[in-house]
Amino acid sequence: MFSQGLSLEQAPPISVVLRFFLSVPVFGIFFSLLLIIYPLEILTPNHPISLSAIHLFFLGVISMSMIGSLFQMQSVLGGRPIPSVLGNSLVIHTFFTAGLASLVSAFFFHIPAMFVIAAVLLGSSLVFLVQLILPLLFGGVVHDTLRGMRLALISLLITALFGVVMAVSFANETFGNLHAAIRTAHYSWGLIGWVAALIIAVAFQVIEMFYVTTPYGAWCKRNAFRILALSLILKTSWLFLALPYLWVFDLFVAVLLIGFVITTILRLRERKRRVGDVSIWFWTMGMGLLLISLISYSAYLWNWSASLETVAIISFGLFSLAIILGMMTKIVPFLVWFHLSSSGYLETPIMSTIIPAKRNKTLFALFTISSLFALVSVFKLLLLPVAGVGFFLLFALLGYNLIRAVRLYTHIQKTGTRFVMNANSIA
Repeated sequence: MFSQGLSLEQAPPISVVLRFFLSVPVFGIFFSLLLIIYPLEILTPNHPISLSAIHLFFLGVISMSMIGSLFQMQSVLGGRPIPSVLGNSLVIHTFFTAGLASLVSAFFFHIPAMFVIAAVLLGSSLVFLVQLILPLLFGGVVHDTLRGMRLALISLLITALFGVVMAVSFANETFGNLHAAIRTAHYSWGLIGWVAALIIAVAFQVIEMFYVTTPYGAWCKRNAFRILALSLILKTSWLFLALPYLWVFDLFVAVLLIGFVITTILRLRERKRRVGDVSIWFWTMGMGLLLISLISYSAYLWNWSASLETVAIISFGLFSLAIILGMMTKIVPFLVWFHLSSSGYLETPIMSTIIPAKRNKTLFALFTISSLFALVSVFKLLLLPVAGVGFFLLFALLGYNLIRAVRLYTHIQKTGTRFVMNANSIA
């Protein structure tokens, strides 16, 4: 079956995606504990504990979720299965998890040798991921979302390479003249090229499909990723050549992303499927947080206020988390339902009962409250531990939702009745 750009029969086993998703609340809880215990250090730029928290969040929560989603999206949207997907995904997950643990330990405990271990493990896992999936995005189905996935994976590779260089610098405790440029390029390719580009690519597919909206404009779909890529390439060149007016490229990206925010909000408001859905709340909240981030960063470029830069980074991270939580409320129930129903289990539950709406609404409430405290904590430090408690509860509930879904899946697999087509039933 291949319809509307989807090839569901190519979907990988459910364990491939869920092993990444189940790791998210674990790293999220560790991130929350740092917010609770070390609020001052977290908000101190380039402090080792702050760097630990940043990588726990953007690698352990955001990237872990996105990598798991990539395994699903490539197979379903591209129609070309990932080779040896069970074994390869296990290798990538193991090396990525061990590498992240090594990196956080290196920052937190100030162990220079751990930076080398982290560079090897994280670098190899991400290079392996890119060389495994990226070739499958060329030469097959032509799709706007797949184009965005190409940019995202290339950006992830570039981010990883800059990260390896920085890790070696931390290991040797020798920071050259280009260290600041490398760090800026590392963040830029990671936040814009990897995170933002992949979310935009996902939006082009799921906003139209899940919520029955009018399509994004053809010009937008074809040129958004070109503009992002060109802006990142030029910004990186300007960085290493130490040329003036670097901020121009940031403004190009900001204008494009503001257009994406406005367009997405309009699509959601004009959707034809008017059924209430918590995932829509997360998407709407995410767009609002991205707008706050863009406005704050643009203002930072004007007057270089450290507080504005911090607000921009925090709100961008929260935007990413909002979209991921919104997608998980849709993806996890769908995966459980799809894999059970396609296997012929008569006891397959409907999607709305796999993760009840009440728990998803609680998740959204925790996210909203925690986000508010996190943003205000930039000006009132005492509120950051409160935000940390909120995020701790959020990730604990997320973990509970995922574990309950997995247990339901395994229970039906073990005890359920499968419909088997035979000659008598056909007769």
